[in-house]
Amino acid sequence: MSTTDLKDKLKGIYVLAITPMTDTLALDPAALRRNIDHYIASGAHGVIVGGTYAEYPSLTIDERKQLFTAAADAVSGRVPLVCCTAASGTDEASELSHAAKLAGADGVMVTPPYVSEVRPQDILYHFQLLNEAAELPIFIYNSASIGVHLSPEEIAELAKLDNVAGVKQGATDLHALVRTVAYAGTDISVMCGSDGLILGGLASGLPGCTSTNANFMTAEFVALYNEFQQGENARAIERYYRWQPIRDLARRYGQPAMVKAALDIIGLPSGPVRAPFRTLGEEARADIARTLQETGIIA
Repeated sequence: MSTTDLKDKLKGIYVLAITPMTDTLALDPAALRRNIDHYIASGAHGVIVGGTYAEYPSLTIDERKQLFTAAADAVSGRVPLVCCTAASGTDEASELSHAAKLAGADGVMVTPPYVSEVRPQDILYHFQLLNEAAELPIFIYNSASIGVHLSPEEIAELAKLDNVAGVKQGATDLHALVRTVAYAGTDISVMCGSDGLILGGLASGLPGCTSTNANFMTAEFVALYNEFQQGENARAIERYYRWQPIRDLARRYGQPAMVKAALDIIGLPSGPVRAPFRTLGEEARADIARTLQETGIIA
C-alpha cells in the first residue's frame, strides 16, 4: 500500500487491539484472530496492533515480530493493518518496521524517541532516518503517555516527509487537534487519538479515531461514526455521553487491565496483563460488568 493509499484509508474507526495472552502470559494468536474477526465483523475500518495499551513495552522484540505476523495473517487484507514499531532507538524501530513489512502490514506506527533529554532536532533526525529507510507508510504516534509530546507545529514539519501518511494525535486538548489539522491536514491524515474527544474531533474535521475501548464496543464506535457522517448529530451526541461511565472506568482501573476484563465479560477472553500492570479482581470485574449493562453495551 502506498503512502497516499494509506493516507486516504486512515479514516473511520481504527481499533487499537490489545494483545491477548494465555494464562501463562504467552502470546495467544488464536484469541487475537478471534478478536480481529470480531472487530472487522462489527464494522471497524482498520486495526492497529502492538501499541502502548497492547503492552509492547513488556514484549520482547521477537514477540513483537510474532504479533505482527499473527495479526497480518488474521486480518488477511480485509482492512488496513498498522503495526506499532515504536522504539526509543532508531535502529530498533527500523528493525521492527522491516519485520512489519515482511509480515504483510500496510503501515507502521512510530513514536518519537523517548530517551532522556531528547531534543527537537533529535526527534526530527529519528523520523528522517525512518523515512529514508521506509518500506511502509509511517503513521506518527503522538502519544500522551511516553513523556515526549509533539506540538502541532512539529507534526506539521514531520508531515512534509515523503513516507508519512498520518498521525495519531493523542493530545487531549481539542485545540491541539484543530491546530494539527490546520497546519498538517493537507499533507497527512490527522486521526483523533483519544476516544474521549471523538465527537469533538469529528466535528472539527478529523477523519476518524483510534480507540482502545473499541476492543469491547467496536459496533458502538462504528455506529457513532456513521451517525455523524449521516448528519444524525442528536443520536451521536446521546451515544457519546452515554459512554461517560465507561471512560470513567478506564481512569479508575487503568488500561489495558480494564479493557481485558471487559473483553472477558463480553465473551472474548484475552487473558491476563503483564507486569507492571495487574489483572483485575472480581470486585472490579463486577463493577465493569454492571457499567457495561447500565450503558447498554451488554444486555
